[in-house]
Amino acid sequence: MIKNFDELLDNVKEHPPKRVVIPAAHTMSAVYAATMAKEEQIGEFLLIGDKAQIIDFISMSKKSLVDSFEIIDETDPEKCVELAVDAVLNNKADLILKGATTTGQLIKGVLNKEKGLYTGNILSDVLVIETKDRLTLMTDGGIVCYPDVKEKVVLINNAVYVAHRLENPCPNVALLCALEVVNPTMPPTVEAAEITKMYKEGKITGCVVEGPLALDVAVSEHAAKIKKIVSPVAGKADILIMPNIEAGNIFGKAMTYYAHLRVAHVIMGAKVPILITSRADDALTKLHSVALGIICA
Repeated sequence: MIKNFDELLDNVKEHPPKRVVIPAAHTMSAVYAATMAKEEQIGEFLLIGDKAQIIDFISMSKKSLVDSFEIIDETDPEKCVELAVDAVLNNKADLILKGATTTGQLIKGVLNKEKGLYTGNILSDVLVIETKDRLTLMTDGGIVCYPDVKEKVVLINNAVYVAHRLENPCPNVALLCALEVVNPTMPPTVEAAEITKMYKEGKITGCVVEGPLALDVAVSEHAAKIKKIVSPVAGKADILIMPNIEAGNIFGKAMTYYAHLRVAHVIMGAKVPILITSRADDALTKLHSVALGIICA
Protein backbone atom coordinates (compact mmCIF):
# COMPACT_ATOMS: atom_id res chain seq x y z
CA MET A 1 0.00 0.00 0.00
CA ILE A 2 1.30 3.46 -0.93
CA LYS A 3 1.60 5.34 2.37
CA ASN A 4 2.88 8.80 1.39
CA PHE A 5 3.48 11.07 -1.59
CA ASP A 6 7.15 10.18 -1.87
CA GLU A 7 6.15 6.55 -2.38
CA LEU A 8 3.50 7.71 -4.86
CA LEU A 9 6.09 9.55 -6.98
CA ASP A 10 8.31 6.46 -7.00
CA ASN A 11 5.35 4.26 -7.92
CA VAL A 12 4.26 6.47 -10.83
CA LYS A 13 7.66 6.07 -12.46
CA GLU A 14 6.86 2.36 -12.88
CA HIS A 15 3.67 3.13 -14.86
CA PRO A 16 3.52 3.70 -18.64
CA PRO A 17 4.09 7.39 -19.54
CA LYS A 18 0.99 9.60 -19.50
CA ARG A 19 0.44 13.02 -21.05
CA VAL A 20 -1.07 15.85 -19.04
CA VAL A 21 -2.79 18.80 -20.72
CA ILE A 22 -3.00 22.09 -18.82
CA PRO A 23 -5.61 24.59 -20.09
CA ALA A 24 -4.72 28.22 -19.35
CA ALA A 25 -1.25 27.07 -18.31
CA HIS A 26 -0.01 30.65 -17.89
CA THR A 27 0.15 30.37 -14.09
CA MET A 28 3.40 29.96 -12.21
CA SER A 29 2.39 27.06 -9.95
CA ALA A 30 1.07 24.96 -12.86
CA VAL A 31 4.22 25.53 -14.93
CA TYR A 32 6.45 24.83 -11.93
CA ALA A 33 4.53 21.59 -11.31
CA ALA A 34 5.05 20.62 -14.97
CA THR A 35 8.79 21.29 -14.83
CA MET A 36 9.07 19.37 -11.53
CA ALA A 37 7.21 16.45 -13.09
CA LYS A 38 9.49 16.53 -16.14
CA GLU A 39 12.53 16.45 -13.88
CA GLU A 40 11.02 13.54 -11.92
CA GLN A 41 10.25 11.85 -15.27
CA ILE A 42 6.65 11.11 -14.34
CA GLY A 43 4.82 12.60 -17.31
CA GLU A 44 4.69 14.59 -20.52
CA PHE A 45 2.80 17.86 -20.92
CA LEU A 46 0.78 19.88 -23.40
CA LEU A 47 0.56 23.50 -22.26
CA ILE A 48 -2.28 25.65 -23.62
CA GLY A 49 -2.27 29.36 -22.82
CA ASP A 50 -0.38 32.61 -23.21
CA LYS A 51 2.76 31.23 -24.84
CA ALA A 52 5.07 34.14 -23.98
CA GLN A 53 4.10 34.03 -20.32
CA ILE A 54 4.38 30.25 -20.18
CA ILE A 55 7.90 30.40 -21.63
CA ASP A 56 8.84 33.06 -19.07
CA PHE A 57 7.62 30.82 -16.24
CA ILE A 58 9.48 27.79 -17.63
CA SER A 59 12.65 29.88 -17.88
CA MET A 60 12.23 31.02 -14.28
CA SER A 61 11.71 27.44 -13.11
CA LYS A 62 14.15 25.48 -15.28
CA LYS A 63 15.56 27.26 -18.31
CA SER A 64 16.99 24.08 -19.81
CA LEU A 65 13.44 22.69 -20.20
CA VAL A 66 12.06 25.55 -22.35
CA ASP A 67 12.13 23.41 -25.49
CA SER A 68 10.80 20.30 -23.73
CA PHE A 69 7.12 21.28 -23.82
CA GLU A 70 4.55 21.49 -26.57
CA ILE A 71 2.78 24.85 -26.20
CA ILE A 72 -0.40 26.05 -27.90
CA ASP A 73 -0.77 29.83 -27.84
CA GLU A 74 -4.29 30.78 -26.66
CA THR A 75 -5.35 33.45 -24.17
CA ASP A 76 -9.11 32.87 -23.92
CA PRO A 77 -9.71 30.53 -20.94
CA GLU A 78 -12.84 28.87 -22.36
CA LYS A 79 -11.05 28.21 -25.64
CA CYS A 80 -8.14 26.77 -23.66
CA VAL A 81 -10.54 24.31 -22.00
CA GLU A 82 -12.07 23.40 -25.37
CA LEU A 83 -8.64 22.67 -26.82
CA ALA A 84 -7.69 20.61 -23.75
CA VAL A 85 -10.84 18.49 -24.05
CA ASP A 86 -10.18 18.04 -27.78
CA ALA A 87 -6.67 16.83 -26.97
CA VAL A 88 -8.11 14.13 -24.71
CA LEU A 89 -10.75 13.11 -27.25
CA ASN A 90 -8.05 12.84 -29.93
CA ASN A 91 -5.82 10.71 -27.70
CA LYS A 92 -3.23 13.46 -27.38
CA ALA A 93 -3.62 13.69 -23.59
CA ASP A 94 -4.54 11.27 -20.79
CA LEU A 95 -5.65 13.67 -18.06
CA ILE A 96 -6.30 17.37 -17.43
CA LEU A 97 -4.70 19.66 -14.84
CA LYS A 98 -6.46 22.97 -14.23
CA GLY A 99 -4.36 26.05 -14.89
CA ALA A 100 -5.65 29.62 -14.60
CA THR A 101 -9.24 28.71 -15.51
CA THR A 102 -11.93 28.62 -12.86
CA THR A 103 -13.28 25.24 -11.77
CA GLY A 104 -16.62 26.23 -13.30
CA GLN A 105 -15.08 26.91 -16.71
CA LEU A 106 -13.22 23.61 -16.69
CA ILE A 107 -16.14 21.48 -15.49
CA LYS A 108 -18.48 23.15 -18.01
CA GLY A 109 -16.17 22.07 -20.82
CA VAL A 110 -15.73 18.58 -19.41
CA LEU A 111 -19.49 18.05 -19.03
CA ASN A 112 -20.39 19.29 -22.51
CA LYS A 113 -22.61 16.44 -23.73
CA GLU A 114 -21.75 16.96 -27.40
CA LYS A 115 -17.99 17.47 -27.32
CA GLY A 116 -16.93 16.98 -23.72
CA LEU A 117 -15.77 14.12 -21.51
CA TYR A 118 -19.16 13.35 -19.96
CA THR A 119 -19.85 9.65 -19.31
CA GLY A 120 -23.24 9.91 -17.63
CA ASN A 121 -21.62 9.24 -14.25
CA ILE A 122 -21.57 11.63 -11.31
CA LEU A 123 -18.27 13.48 -11.00
CA SER A 124 -16.73 13.74 -7.55
CA ASP A 125 -13.59 15.23 -6.08
CA VAL A 126 -11.33 12.93 -4.07
CA LEU A 127 -8.84 14.66 -1.77
CA VAL A 128 -5.85 12.61 -0.65
CA ILE A 129 -4.24 13.70 2.62
CA GLU A 130 -0.82 12.57 3.81
CA THR A 131 -1.06 11.79 7.52
CA LYS A 132 1.73 10.37 9.67
CA ASP A 133 1.16 6.72 8.79
CA ARG A 134 -1.05 6.61 5.71
CA LEU A 135 -2.78 8.38 2.86
CA THR A 136 -6.34 9.21 3.91
CA LEU A 137 -8.97 10.02 1.30
CA MET A 138 -11.85 12.49 1.70
CA THR A 139 -14.82 13.26 -0.53
CA ASP A 140 -16.52 15.49 -1.58
CA GLY A 141 -15.41 19.06 -0.91
CA GLY A 142 -15.54 20.45 -4.42
CA ILE A 143 -18.22 19.08 -6.74
CA VAL A 144 -21.34 17.43 -5.24
CA CYS A 145 -23.12 19.90 -2.99
CA TYR A 146 -25.69 17.94 -0.99
CA PRO A 147 -25.42 14.27 -1.97
CA ASP A 148 -28.35 11.95 -1.35
CA VAL A 149 -28.00 8.22 -0.68
CA LYS A 150 -27.57 7.31 -4.35
CA GLU A 151 -24.96 10.03 -4.87
CA LYS A 152 -23.06 9.09 -1.71
CA VAL A 153 -22.76 5.54 -3.02
CA VAL A 154 -21.15 6.98 -6.17
CA LEU A 155 -18.82 9.08 -3.98
CA ILE A 156 -17.83 5.90 -2.16
CA ASN A 157 -17.22 3.98 -5.40
CA ASN A 158 -15.13 6.77 -6.92
CA ALA A 159 -13.01 7.09 -3.77
CA VAL A 160 -12.63 3.32 -3.45
CA TYR A 161 -11.31 3.21 -7.03
CA VAL A 162 -8.65 5.78 -6.10
CA ALA A 163 -7.79 3.83 -2.93
CA HIS A 164 -7.37 0.65 -4.98
CA ARG A 165 -5.02 2.50 -7.33
CA LEU A 166 -3.07 3.51 -4.23
CA GLU A 167 -2.73 -0.23 -3.57
CA ASN A 168 -5.20 -0.36 -0.69
CA PRO A 169 -7.19 -3.50 -1.60
CA CYS A 170 -10.04 -3.05 0.88
CA PRO A 171 -10.26 0.48 2.32
CA ASN A 172 -12.29 1.31 5.41
CA VAL A 173 -14.99 3.87 4.58
CA ALA A 174 -16.43 6.11 7.31
CA LEU A 175 -19.71 7.96 6.69
CA LEU A 176 -19.07 11.06 8.76
CA CYS A 177 -21.77 12.74 10.83
CA ALA A 178 -21.87 14.72 14.07
CA LEU A 179 -22.58 11.60 16.15
CA GLU A 180 -22.70 7.81 15.97
CA VAL A 181 -26.44 7.18 16.37
CA VAL A 182 -29.33 7.71 14.00
CA ASN A 183 -31.22 10.92 14.72
CA PRO A 184 -34.26 11.57 12.47
CA THR A 185 -33.69 15.34 12.80
CA MET A 186 -30.21 14.91 11.28
CA PRO A 187 -30.67 13.49 7.75
CA PRO A 188 -26.98 12.53 7.23
CA THR A 189 -27.25 10.03 10.11
CA VAL A 190 -30.30 8.42 8.53
CA GLU A 191 -28.57 8.25 5.13
CA ALA A 192 -25.40 6.81 6.68
CA ALA A 193 -27.38 4.02 8.33
CA GLU A 194 -29.13 3.24 5.04
CA ILE A 195 -25.84 3.10 3.14
CA THR A 196 -24.28 0.87 5.82
CA LYS A 197 -27.25 -1.49 5.42
CA MET A 198 -26.67 -1.52 1.65
CA TYR A 199 -23.06 -2.50 2.27
CA LYS A 200 -24.08 -5.34 4.58
CA GLU A 201 -26.47 -6.55 1.89
CA GLY A 202 -23.57 -6.77 -0.56
CA LYS A 203 -24.62 -3.79 -2.70
CA ILE A 204 -21.31 -1.96 -2.10
CA THR A 205 -18.11 -3.95 -2.59
CA GLY A 206 -14.35 -3.55 -2.55
CA CYS A 207 -14.34 -1.86 0.85
CA VAL A 208 -15.75 -1.89 4.39
CA VAL A 209 -18.44 0.73 5.11
CA GLU A 210 -19.63 2.03 8.49
CA GLY A 211 -21.76 4.94 9.59
CA PRO A 212 -22.85 7.16 11.06
CA LEU A 213 -19.49 7.90 12.67
CA ALA A 214 -18.12 11.11 14.14
CA LEU A 215 -14.68 12.19 12.94
CA ASP A 216 -12.90 11.41 16.21
CA VAL A 217 -14.24 7.85 16.25
CA ALA A 218 -13.40 7.35 12.57
CA VAL A 219 -9.72 8.27 12.93
CA SER A 220 -8.86 7.59 16.59
CA GLU A 221 -8.89 4.12 18.13
CA HIS A 222 -8.60 5.78 21.53
CA ALA A 223 -11.76 7.84 20.95
CA ALA A 224 -13.61 4.75 19.70
CA LYS A 225 -12.59 2.82 22.79
CA ILE A 226 -13.65 5.60 25.17
CA LYS A 227 -17.02 5.93 23.39
CA LYS A 228 -17.35 2.11 23.29
CA ILE A 229 -17.85 2.07 19.52
CA VAL A 230 -17.05 -1.38 18.14
CA SER A 231 -16.47 -1.34 14.38
CA PRO A 232 -13.75 -2.50 11.96
CA VAL A 233 -13.70 1.07 10.60
CA ALA A 234 -13.50 2.92 13.94
CA GLY A 235 -10.04 4.43 14.37
CA LYS A 236 -8.92 2.95 11.05
CA ALA A 237 -10.79 4.93 8.39
CA ASP A 238 -9.06 5.18 5.02
CA ILE A 239 -11.87 7.10 3.30
CA LEU A 240 -13.95 9.88 4.89
CA ILE A 241 -17.33 10.54 3.27
CA MET A 242 -18.49 14.04 4.15
CA PRO A 243 -22.20 14.86 4.68
CA ASN A 244 -22.07 17.88 2.35
CA ILE A 245 -19.76 20.12 0.35
CA GLU A 246 -19.33 22.71 3.12
CA ALA A 247 -18.02 20.10 5.55
CA GLY A 248 -15.70 18.65 2.91
CA ASN A 249 -14.42 22.00 1.69
CA ILE A 250 -13.74 23.35 5.17
CA PHE A 251 -12.14 20.09 6.33
CA GLY A 252 -9.86 19.92 3.30
CA LYS A 253 -8.69 23.50 3.65
CA ALA A 254 -8.20 23.08 7.39
CA MET A 255 -5.88 20.14 6.69
CA THR A 256 -3.96 22.32 4.23
CA TYR A 257 -3.83 25.69 5.97
CA TYR A 258 -4.02 24.81 9.67
CA ALA A 259 -2.50 21.34 9.88
CA HIS A 260 -0.11 22.04 6.95
CA LEU A 261 -0.49 18.50 5.63
CA ARG A 262 0.47 17.59 2.07
CA VAL A 263 -2.54 16.93 -0.16
CA ALA A 264 -3.55 16.06 -3.72
CA HIS A 265 -6.86 16.14 -5.62
CA VAL A 266 -8.42 14.13 -8.41
CA ILE A 267 -11.91 14.26 -9.93
CA MET A 268 -13.27 10.89 -10.96
CA GLY A 269 -16.29 10.09 -13.11
CA ALA A 270 -15.30 11.68 -16.44
CA LYS A 271 -13.56 9.88 -19.32
CA VAL A 272 -10.21 10.80 -17.78
CA PRO A 273 -9.08 12.07 -14.37
CA ILE A 274 -9.50 15.82 -13.92
CA LEU A 275 -7.19 17.67 -11.54
CA ILE A 276 -8.84 20.78 -10.09
CA THR A 277 -6.24 21.91 -7.62
CA SER A 278 -6.98 25.42 -6.39
CA ARG A 279 -5.32 28.31 -8.20
CA ALA A 280 -3.90 29.11 -4.74
CA ASP A 281 -2.27 25.68 -4.37
CA ASP A 282 1.49 25.50 -4.62
CA ALA A 283 3.48 23.62 -7.24
CA LEU A 284 4.19 20.66 -4.94
CA THR A 285 0.46 20.07 -4.38
CA LYS A 286 -0.06 20.16 -8.14
CA LEU A 287 2.88 17.77 -8.68
CA HIS A 288 1.35 15.30 -6.23
CA SER A 289 -2.02 15.71 -7.96
CA VAL A 290 -0.40 14.96 -11.32
CA ALA A 291 1.11 11.77 -9.88
CA LEU A 292 -2.28 10.81 -8.40
CA GLY A 293 -4.02 11.48 -11.71
CA ILE A 294 -1.49 9.40 -13.62
CA ILE A 295 -2.03 6.29 -11.52
CA CYS A 296 -5.81 6.77 -11.83
CA ALA A 297 -5.72 7.27 -15.61
